[in-house]
Amino acid sequence: MNKKEIKFSQNFITSKRHINKIMSNLELNRNDNVFEIGSGKGHFTLELVQKCNYVTAIEIDSNIGYNELLI
Repeated sequence: MNKKEIKFSQNFITSKRHINKIMSNLELNRNDNVFEIGSGKGHFTLELVQKCNYVTAIEIDSNIGYNELLI
């Protein structure tokens, strides 16, 4: 048994192919304001800011340092 305390269950989608497939199924336009919960390092955030008016991205895990962010 792993004795490490598990605070967050995280799975990051980093594959550009998978991100593009998911983004292509969203009906977003330049007037939309998006609230992204669990933004991780910003893989989806990078795509969202190109399609939307405003993106608020929230990541609760303080172990993801600012130096690791993509945006």
